Amino acid sequence: MITRVNSPSQGNQTGVVAVRPVSRVPMLNVGDAIAVRVAKHLTDNVMRLVGGGAGGGGFQLDVEGQEMLPLGSRATLSVERGPDGPRYQVSAAPQNAAQGGAPLSAAGETAALARIASLATSLAARQDGLSPLYAGLAATLAAAPAGAAGAMLPPAVTSALAGLLGFRLDPAASREGRLDGAALRAALEALTGRGAAGGAGTGLDDALSELLSVLKDAAGGREAPARQATPPPLPAISRHPRGEKPARASGELISALLARDGEEAAAILAAKTEAALARLRLASLASRGLLADGEGAGEAALFDRVLDLPLVVGGQTAVISLQIGRDDTPGHEGEGAHPAWRLRFALDTEATGAVEALVGLDGPRLFASLWAVRPDIAADLRERLPRLAATLAEQGLEVVDLKVTGGLPDDPPAASGQFVDVVS
Repeated sequence: MITRVNSPSQGNQTGVVAVRPVSRVPMLNVGDAIAVRVAKHLTDNVMRLVGGGAGGGGFQLDVEGQEMLPLGSRATLSVERGPDGPRYQVSAAPQNAAQGGAPLSAAGETAALARIASLATSLAARQDGLSPLYAGLAATLAAAPAGAAGAMLPPAVTSALAGLLGFRLDPAASREGRLDGAALRAALEALTGRGAAGGAGTGLDDALSELLSVLKDAAGGREAPARQATPPPLPAISRHPRGEKPARASGELISALLARDGEEAAAILAAKTEAALARLRLASLASRGLLADGEGAGEAALFDRVLDLPLVVGGQTAVISLQIGRDDTPGHEGEGAHPAWRLRFALDTEATGAVEALVGLDGPRLFASLWAVRPDIAADLRERLPRLAATLAEQGLEVVDLKVTGGLPDDPPAASGQFVDVVS
């Protein structure tokens, strides 16, 4: 069992940080298993592991309290659920000793990549956003409230549906009725299973899996009708994010609810839940650099994690698409290593139209660029910039650059023929 996972000079709440400012560290969740290689023995009980790929996507970790593995050997870093948080375990990768280890390893890696590509293709054909699911659950809970007598759906279903509401970011519930850093952080922790929403250690992925299970039981073997709407673009770490507008419940679901056909409603909701789960798993693959979403982007892909965050807008649920990553820019003016992060997100609502933001935090220095498709929204944002800069300065930040641009930034070239839309 690993007793410490860190770098020589920094600490981190997850217990995993970069060895150097230019090293990226994967966002680790319970159940993850990451291929690594032993690069160096630092002391008698501390070894340096490297993983990831070329082109700026690699990372380095120092681990202590684990059986020392030979230099150059391949291993797996796995994340398990412990009594007081994540537990990390390093195990040697299985090899056929003394018989063509390197060729077998290369063949195994090729086979693994082929399986991942097949999985990604399947997920891409089934994925859909969170917005249609939240529209469906809102309509269902309005027609069949949790705990109501004679409800058309089992209590386990309505309870699981209601539990998803806790994963939304609600500006009205924040301090002074507006979004702030603390509210965003709490929502992200809940989404990834590090907060209290849905129960201790339960993230959105777990909640959706539980919901899918009870919905399939309630559907009694029925299959949902084929989806007609076009799904949102695939999650990506190099392509620009695109927010989801609040959706309306499908006509098929409304008809089932009006007819009080619980099995049909459950089947339709199960399909929406399965599609949302497929998207979450695609986001996980993208976060590990396993989707070729930015061929031609080169070093422009400065993000390590992509995720979708439900947002309450006018009583409905929109979805913010976020990309989070460590900024690889070296320290300015000879300062050396210090925290530097980037956040890029997109929102699209009826009130604002499509909006995108890129925020960089380099120690206390803040850089931010905003884009808005609608000219009136861009003008309104420009008018608010002085007030926003003053508010940020009150928080102890040095605002270096803050600007608004009309339109949306261009994407890097898309990889040709990676996935085929077989749905729409």
